[in-house]
Amino acid sequence: MSVTQLPNAHYASLITAKNADLVGCEFDWLNSLRVKAAEGFSETGFPSPREEEWRYTNISPIEKSQFNLPTKAGAIDTRFLQNVLLDDCHHLVFVDGFYQPTLSSVIDLTEGVVVSAISEGVSEHEDLLKSLLDSVVETPALGFINFNTALFTDGAVISIEENTQIEKPIQIAFISSKEGALSIINCRNLVLAKAGSKATLIETYHGAEDSCYLSNIVTEVVVEPNANLSHNRLQAESLKAYHIGGVYSRLDNNAIFNQYNYNFGSVLSRSEVHAELGEASDCTLDGLYIAEDRQHMDNHTRVNHAQPHAVSNEFYKGIMNDRSKGVFQGRIIVALDAQKTDAKMNNRNLLLSDRAEADTKPQLEIYADDVKCAHGVTVGQLDDSAIFYLRTRGADEEMAKNMLTFAFANEMVERVKFKPLRIKILEELLKRFPQQGMKIEWL
Repeated sequence: MSVTQLPNAHYASLITAKNADLVGCEFDWLNSLRVKAAEGFSETGFPSPREEEWRYTNISPIEKSQFNLPTKAGAIDTRFLQNVLLDDCHHLVFVDGFYQPTLSSVIDLTEGVVVSAISEGVSEHEDLLKSLLDSVVETPALGFINFNTALFTDGAVISIEENTQIEKPIQIAFISSKEGALSIINCRNLVLAKAGSKATLIETYHGAEDSCYLSNIVTEVVVEPNANLSHNRLQAESLKAYHIGGVYSRLDNNAIFNQYNYNFGSVLSRSEVHAELGEASDCTLDGLYIAEDRQHMDNHTRVNHAQPHAVSNEFYKGIMNDRSKGVFQGRIIVALDAQKTDAKMNNRNLLLSDRAEADTKPQLEIYADDVKCAHGVTVGQLDDSAIFYLRTRGADEEMAKNMLTFAFANEMVERVKFKPLRIKILEELLKRFPQQGMKIEWL
C-alpha cells in the first residue's frame, strides 16, 4: 500500500523520511528495529474503532491534526518547572521529547545503578538497551508503539543493581513547552529492576496551558526475581493535548510490581498497562481518572497470569462530569498451567452529569481449574440521601456534592505512599472539587 493511500498519510510520510539524527542511529541493530517498526506502521497505520480493542476511542482528531516531529526543545518557565518537579527525588527532565541535563539532578547513586537519558548513555549502556528495547511489548505491536519505536527521540534508561535499594524516588518529568505546540513527543523508557532490588519510579506529564500537542510514550519494565518496584504515573497534560501512553511489564518469579495510574489532563487520552506474571509474583494495578467538559479517557489493563501461584489486584475508579467519557477495559488471562492463581479486578465509576458516559468492559479468560478470580463493576451517581444529610449539617448543595466526590476519589489518592506525589495529586483533585476552608496539609 502506498503512503498516499493510507488514512494517516502525513504520519506515514514522517516515518518513511530519513531520520539520520535519531538517538542511536550509529547502531545497526537499532536501525533494523526502527525499520521493522516503520514497515509495521506502514502496513497498519494507527488503530481505528473497527478494532475491538479501540471500539470506544476514535483517534481521527490526532490524524487530522497532523502533528510534526520537533527538532529541539523549547524554553520552560522556572516557576512552571518548580511546580512540576517533586521534592526529595532524583530528576530526569525531558522537554518536547529531548533530555535537559541542566534541569535534571541525579546524585549519590549506588555503584552499578544506572539512571540516565538514552541520549546520554546510548554508547555506554548499549548492551542494556539492546536487551530491554522491544523486549516486553506484545507483538504484533499496535500502531502507536510502532510509531514510537521508529521515531523515539529520547527517554530514560534505568537499571537497579542486584540487592540494591534506592532510597529516593526517581522522577521522569515529561514537559511540553509553548514552542512545542503541534509537535509529537515520542519517548521510550526502559527499566530493569534486578534480582532483590527495590525502587520507586514516578513518571509525570505536564504541558503549557492551552497548548495542543501529542504525547506518545512507551515504558518497558522488567522486574527480576524477588525485586520490588513501584511505578507511579501522573498525567496532567494541557486540556487541548492528546496523550497515548503505555506501561508494559514482565515479572519474574517472586517479583513485586505496584503500578499507580492517575489521569487528569488532555482532551483525549489512552492508557495501556500490561503485566505478564511469573511464578508466585505479585502485581497491583490501581488507577484514578477524572474527566470534565468533553474529555475522553480510555484505560486498558491486561494481566497475563502465565505461571502458577501469582497474585494480582486491580482497582480503578473514574469520575465523569459534563459531556466527558471514561472507558475502562480490563482483561485477566490465566494460562493452562497457572494453577493457584488469585486475581481480582474492580472498576467503579461516578457520573456527575446526565450527559457523561462510562463504558466498562471487564474480561476473564481462565484456562486453569484451580484458581480464585473475581471482578466487579459499578456505574452510578451521587447518593441523594448523602447529599441531603450534608446539607442538614450546614453544607450547600455544591459543597455537599464536592465533598462526596472528593471522598470517592481520595480513596485512591491515599494509596500513594510518597507524600510529595500524594500532595501533587491532591492539588489536581482540589482544582476540580474544591473544599471550602480545607488546607492541603491537613490531608
